[in-house]
Amino acid sequence: MSGAPFSVAVLIGGDSSRMGSDKATFEVDGVAMANRVAAAAVDAGAAEVLMVGGTQARAKKLVGSWKKDSFPGEGPLGGVITALKAAEHDAVVVLSCDMPFITSAVIRSLVNGLSDAQATVGRTDRLNWLCAAWSKEECLKPLQGVWKRNERAVHRAAVLLDVMEVPVPAVAVRNINTLADLEPPTEDQ
Repeated sequence: MSGAPFSVAVLIGGDSSRMGSDKATFEVDGVAMANRVAAAAVDAGAAEVLMVGGTQARAKKLVGSWKKDSFPGEGPLGGVITALKAAEHDAVVVLSCDMPFITSAVIRSLVNGLSDAQATVGRTDRLNWLCAAWSKEECLKPLQGVWKRNERAVHRAAVLLDVMEVPVPAVAVRNINTLADLEPPTEDQ
């Protein structure tokens, strides 16, 4: 899969209830979190950057093409399915907008892993399902199938797929859900 063009979809549809303001446009070091994710995607060589979910008005403040979430309010699996349907390329990296420290190296490692699996998922001390790459050709139909059976959890939907875990640095997938999350991590984090 390495060398082939790939798409990156940034999920921006969450309600940001813990943050108290929109996470996608919330600035970290002067740059909206979703734009920080998009910049890492561009640095990684993404041929296409999509912003999935939220409103078109929100997306106008961000880099990338906006795609309306086909399943608003239904959770991230709907966003993954929307991203796979909308993407131009077979390899689709789907990332949450609230990971402002994601790196181009992490994105490339997820894409490169697709040569050996149908999907790859970032692994720290746990699996990070909103830091994953999917083969559109191999994953879209199975994910749509479990969706129709009312499954909404990405990790449970992915059990039908050949998934490879990709080790990633914890800081790269650190979610910013509250202002306190921006505090420097302590040694035990």
